Amino acid sequence: MLGCCLGLFRRCYDLPEEVLVEIFSWLPTDSLIRFKCVSKSWYALISFLIKNPEFVSKHLRNIDNKISSSTCLVFCCAGYGQRRHPELKFLRRNMFQSLTIFHDDDNERDFGNYVPQHFDLPLLPARDQHASNVVGIHCDGIICQADYHGNVILCNPAIKEWRTLPKPRLDDGCLATKGVGFGYDPRANDYKVVRFGCERIPRVGQVDYSKTKAEVYSMGTDSWREIGIHLKFDRFLVRAQKFFSRGVFYWSMWAPTYMVISFHMSDELFHSMTLPNDLVVTQGEQIIPTVTVWNESVALFLYHAKIGVAKSFEVWVMDDYYVGIKGTCSWIRKLVVGPLVDIATPLAFLKNDEFLMEATDGSLILYDLRRQVLRKRIQAVSRLRCWDFSYVKSLVSVQGGSQSR
Repeated sequence: MLGCCLGLFRRCYDLPEEVLVEIFSWLPTDSLIRFKCVSKSWYALISFLIKNPEFVSKHLRNIDNKISSSTCLVFCCAGYGQRRHPELKFLRRNMFQSLTIFHDDDNERDFGNYVPQHFDLPLLPARDQHASNVVGIHCDGIICQADYHGNVILCNPAIKEWRTLPKPRLDDGCLATKGVGFGYDPRANDYKVVRFGCERIPRVGQVDYSKTKAEVYSMGTDSWREIGIHLKFDRFLVRAQKFFSRGVFYWSMWAPTYMVISFHMSDELFHSMTLPNDLVVTQGEQIIPTVTVWNESVALFLYHAKIGVAKSFEVWVMDDYYVGIKGTCSWIRKLVVGPLVDIATPLAFLKNDEFLMEATDGSLILYDLRRQVLRKRIQAVSRLRCWDFSYVKSLVSVQGGSQSR
């Protein structure tokens, strides 16, 4: 089939089919889809390629490498599901925003180019919930939206595909959900959603939350199944950062001390990870940890919470990735940023050794690690931000079936 489609195109342009596939595999997702309108032969060829798992996998690898000159972040703004507040309806219509930041190597420039846009995503069933009760996670161009009532949507906005997942096996009335994750299992060649929490067990005059449970959804089988979990959680834990990196999903939480939890997508095992130097941080202390990704490694910011003073940020990187999976990780202090004035919190590392910070006035600021200078102050994103994640456009389908990467 591939040879027939490519043969039709090759007769017109006299190019070897492997050259055509290679060229198309390097095109941005939007451009490739738009090129379907060029002619009937292009439409047939590209329509076939974007449904071919091998081509989709090749395209994803190439795009990951090619877009090193830019970073796209998606922000969710407050107002998710707030139908009781008519004055906030505009937030429900425009609650998602994307910010593409273009990086350059011009050392004479102290500003960055960026493009803010509205970002369209399907909404979860409205239950008058705030955006802080909805999680947004990205992996390979697929965005997972989930709430803590068992509602989950997978969406690829680039190819305009989305699906609502079946209800989890663990009923919302019996499980107080504490975390939801989404990522790729390279061993099973499958995308998975994981959720865990505390089981509600009625007792005389009270409810027992001491037993933890977890379950995994497989996109390949379109079903949930319960898995084991040995970790214990405080009923009143506060969720912080979350991200997927190299086959492992990470959550950071206050329970009431700061903890980092990992879930290996292939082994389907949970682990609790220690902080540098066995540091124990309790919520309300002056030291604030923030976990994130830096060059595909797990990184940790440590900084003081006091507002109105210059702040320095310690950056620690997990020494051995696979040791971290087993739960006994070690950390290396890589650098110290600052002291910086009027900075509230670090947000994320970008490409080209830049990272994004939030200022005390709610604006976003770029910091150049190599030059150790502050760059552009970005005012284009709503200050009512609840969560954000990096995003890459891809051709990966959310309809299940055979996947390739």
